[in-house]
Amino acid sequence: MASDGGLERWNAERVALEREIVRQKSLVDASHSLHSTLDQDELLGILLETASKAVDAERGTVYLMSVDGREIWSRVASGTGGRIEIRLPLGRGIAGTVAQTGETILIDDPYADARFDPSVDKRLGFRTRSILCVPIQNRKRQTVGVFQLLNRRTGHFEPADVEYLNDLSIHAALAIENAVLHQSSLEKERQDREIKVAQDIQRALLPANSNLEAGDFRLAGSNELCEDASGDYYDFVELEDGRIAIAVGDVSGHGLGSALVMASARAFLRAFTKTVPDLADGMTMMNDFLSRDMTNGKFMSLFLGILDPKTCVLQWSSAGHNPPVHWRAATQDFAMLDSTGPVLGVLSGFAFGRGEDVRLAPGDVLLLYTDGATEAPSPTGELYGEARLQDVVRRAANGDVQSVLAAVSAALKVWTGGAPNRDDITLLGVKAG
Repeated sequence: MASDGGLERWNAERVALEREIVRQKSLVDASHSLHSTLDQDELLGILLETASKAVDAERGTVYLMSVDGREIWSRVASGTGGRIEIRLPLGRGIAGTVAQTGETILIDDPYADARFDPSVDKRLGFRTRSILCVPIQNRKRQTVGVFQLLNRRTGHFEPADVEYLNDLSIHAALAIENAVLHQSSLEKERQDREIKVAQDIQRALLPANSNLEAGDFRLAGSNELCEDASGDYYDFVELEDGRIAIAVGDVSGHGLGSALVMASARAFLRAFTKTVPDLADGMTMMNDFLSRDMTNGKFMSLFLGILDPKTCVLQWSSAGHNPPVHWRAATQDFAMLDSTGPVLGVLSGFAFGRGEDVRLAPGDVLLLYTDGATEAPSPTGELYGEARLQDVVRRAANGDVQSVLAAVSAALKVWTGGAPNRDDITLLGVKAG
């Protein structure tokens, strides 16, 4: 007969073997479960349930590494039935230290460890007796998350618990990386949809016909989007008395928000140019309306002019916009139309004025543009600038207005080395006689 000591050893070995079999089966089951979802919150729940059950922990948290690698984060159930997000910088607390070093931490007396923060226990009415914190590492030994488990129900955490979590880590890391890639893909799709909406808004609000004839004047506009969408805008509006309102504007920033601001500005501009007799009053009213709606530091620069084809006179006002280029054919020189007030949407109550009226003689060219033209960079980073823009207008001025715009666009492509536009480039040209 086996001695009592031998029987005890045999029973202990049997229990250990049964536990190991259960753990190995749980690894197989976990592998299937972890790859059944790409949702990060669901994945965190599966990881926590699997790890806690395997090492018989009372509580725990599973953290994921942030995209920038500077912190770890998790979403946990809140007392209101929702979820709250917790974030820890690398190196802070037990879990932050494990994320930074990639080394396991096992503590049997947390309250004696300076890295432990007891305030959470006090807030939750919980007593942490032991902590097992293990990095989740992929096959390249890169840390992508952290297991933090509290209070093993049957004594202290053991080396076998660490070994199990290390084995689980391989499956967890692969599932985490798949979920992160899926989340990135969803975010990219969302951004693409937003850009498409913004571009559609922008295109819909530009003139349906980019060319216009008014008496002896020819007008043309163009808008080249960069890879993202922004708030560039040009317009010409035929008024009932035969005059033409011309405008070029640029809302700060990019994306759907800027395109929506531009849409509001267009609606105000079209309403005021048709109902407010004085151009400067219309600009003042636009500024007041936009100031109520602008958020997050957005603003809009705008050049607004009213051209009378009968008298060849242009009345104009400029809210912090790039000064248009006026090529005077008779004297073979340029005049610049500087701002008459600040950008729109920042300072409400500002009374805008008008610039000095401009008479456009036969052969004259007026070019309005956004800063995407003058700030286009060369391959070495040098900006195109106003002087080069004037030089192109000078050389193209004998052609029609469309050829002037085409010459500017071609010159910018040569200057940038054919690189994609860094910003939208919007042009509006007026050719007299």
